Amino acid sequence: MTRGNVKAEQINNQCDVLRDFGEILSKNEMADILTAHFRDTVYRNGCVFGAYNGVKYCIYFKNVSYLGAPHPLFKKRIQIGENFKEIYEDNEAQGVQTLLVGVYRYGDVLLFVDFDAEGYAKRKAHNSSAHVYTLDLRNGLQFGLFQKKDANENTITVFTTQNVERYLQSKTGGTADLRFGFIKILDEFYTSLPKYWHGISAYREMMDAGFNNALQSEWPGFYHEFKLEQYIGSHAVSGFIQYRQNKKKGEIDLDLFFPVEDAYGDLKAHSNGSGGIQGNDWDTVMNIVEHRSVFYIVCNHDTEPDREHGHEVTVFWNTQLHKKHLHSYAEKMKNSVSLTSYCVLEINRFNKQYLKIFRQGHNADGKPRKPKISISNRDIGNFLIHQMIF
Repeated sequence: MTRGNVKAEQINNQCDVLRDFGEILSKNEMADILTAHFRDTVYRNGCVFGAYNGVKYCIYFKNVSYLGAPHPLFKKRIQIGENFKEIYEDNEAQGVQTLLVGVYRYGDVLLFVDFDAEGYAKRKAHNSSAHVYTLDLRNGLQFGLFQKKDANENTITVFTTQNVERYLQSKTGGTADLRFGFIKILDEFYTSLPKYWHGISAYREMMDAGFNNALQSEWPGFYHEFKLEQYIGSHAVSGFIQYRQNKKKGEIDLDLFFPVEDAYGDLKAHSNGSGGIQGNDWDTVMNIVEHRSVFYIVCNHDTEPDREHGHEVTVFWNTQLHKKHLHSYAEKMKNSVSLTSYCVLEINRFNKQYLKIFRQGHNADGKPRKPKISISNRDIGNFLIHQMIF
């Protein structure tokens, strides 16, 4: 075992994040670790071979290590060699399933990271990296087994030595669902949700239902909130996700609560044309994440401005509010949105350092508005725990 040459983020056995040199294991060291924890396996020809539930498998393995400067310190990778595609195709021809596994060790922490072997085998490039983040490793250690889809739709599974059999069952049996409970619910919600929203139709639907924020100017965000509140109310999911908005002074002004995770959350509708994702009041979020996570549920969409559609939504909205000036808010009003994806972001006390401060300027009376958090596109990987592309 050798050490890396840059102090990057590491995970200790208390699930704390610290900065230290990473451990780089030799090929034989990794082989010994894998054969010790994957039962009835053998090491030959640079891979580990075994069988589970009658399915033969081959583990192609690499170190999980820091990606290197100038990349952020939370970003790690395995380096996939030029021989991977050939090994994958040979295994496929012999009816052997290829598993692409990274080995992460820091002190007495040992984690395995599975990457979608098929996805990387089908790429044109022979030599490439597969990425994993600090948050993924921490969730894998904390929960024993953690799975997500990253921004490129790659499925990543992080698991401890105690969960090797559960991992193998998911890879060879095809029946295990490894997602968080509330993420399963959100996947079902977004699958059922119409992917095209028109402003007038959305306003009418919210008004007909008596939704208290039916006539807000930024209707996509409130329609998103309205539809999820409806879904929660009509499905027996309160054990996993609850709508808990509270605007009273001194209360936590976030939309959602997740009982199993003992965490708060909020909904965001995010236009793909904008920059990073804006969040809630800086102090509110910082106070919560000292003790628990905050999950942002972000619905990403392409936007059609109303000015390109004769200001039809603007006129409808102003008419409903009985305004004399029917083109009030005309330049900012959205005509329609087309949903492209949704993602779940987790903020905790370890990755909060990567949040940016968004200053909102001043109120009409000249007093400064409270700053909000912001997540830049560059850092989003260290907050992302799930994504579904529509």
